[in-house]
Amino acid sequence: MKLFVLAVDTVGRLIQLAMDTGILPPLHPTRQVPAFSLYADDIICLCHPTPEDAITIKEVFNIFRQASGLKVNFAKSSAALINCAPEVASPAIQILGCHVEFPLTYLGIPLSVRRLTAAQLQPLVDRVAAGLPIWKAQLMTKAGRLAYIKAVLNAIPIHQLLVLGPPKKTLNQLAKIERGFLWEGRREANGGSCHVNWSKVSRPLPYGGLGVRELDRTGVALRVRWLWFSRTDDRRAWHGLDLQPSAKEQAIFFASTTVELGNGHNTLF
Repeated sequence: MKLFVLAVDTVGRLIQLAMDTGILPPLHPTRQVPAFSLYADDIICLCHPTPEDAITIKEVFNIFRQASGLKVNFAKSSAALINCAPEVASPAIQILGCHVEFPLTYLGIPLSVRRLTAAQLQPLVDRVAAGLPIWKAQLMTKAGRLAYIKAVLNAIPIHQLLVLGPPKKTLNQLAKIERGFLWEGRREANGGSCHVNWSKVSRPLPYGGLGVRELDRTGVALRVRWLWFSRTDDRRAWHGLDLQPSAKEQAIFFASTTVELGNGHNTLF
């Protein structure tokens, strides 16, 4: 796998060379927006939906094939049209020879230009429910179930919460699964079986709770990190892109941070 990753890294260098020499036009008129993303054997190339860009991308992969012997199967690849009419991009799609797919899932994250609905995030709920050790639950004490919720059930949504703000329905479904497993050892528990209100259970230990992470607050805290990184670390590949934080995330960030004006190098008026 390491040798494969080293070989595929050449694709990114070829695309970057095409951008540096002007063969591929920049994606943004003023900002340095990365034109590719490499992760293991997954590659995303970003370009304009024009025949010229499609020909360039295909020629880059052709050069890579001649040098390495690795051939891209365009029939198994997909094109995602983001804020682009299908009829405009149709010539470029025909040149590439791949099918159109959007919204899509990349590295476990559903991608869309609109806010995801509860129906689109149902696979996340199903994945958490599938993690319930139903056959063992009756042999576990409540303390054991609590530890399992903290270590497993609470951890499964973290990857998506880093990026997405799920709708309330999805968050309530996830909390319902955790609540049912804690009190009854199954997916659901009725009100009479719940000994303590879930809002108290999800408080930190010093505040009288059981330390179960409340997913809505956890998600907000995780996504506020992107605002912090955008201010403090300009080495990241996505630095300079327009982040789209919610009003709540923005308010928390501004309320919890201060800005010190130094020499004014990073301050624009």
